[in-house]
Amino acid sequence: MADYDFPKDLLDAQQEMRQVTADLRGLYKRLPWSVEPSPGWTHTREGGKFYENFRPDSPGWTEEEKA
Repeated sequence: MADYDFPKDLLDAQQEMRQVTADLRGLYKRLPWSVEPSPGWTHTREGGKFYENFRPDSPGWTEEEKA
């Protein structure tokens, strides 16, 4: 396998992309799953779904979170 010297700006951009992706994941973990208030649901295999899935009720995002 050959070694390549990638340009520093490309490596820096890739590192910035990784950081932005990590920040976005953190944001999504802390925010409610729905922007607008929405009822939750439960899907079960017995109910005909391929896999089980659950979402609690979402209170929606606050105005500050939307901004």
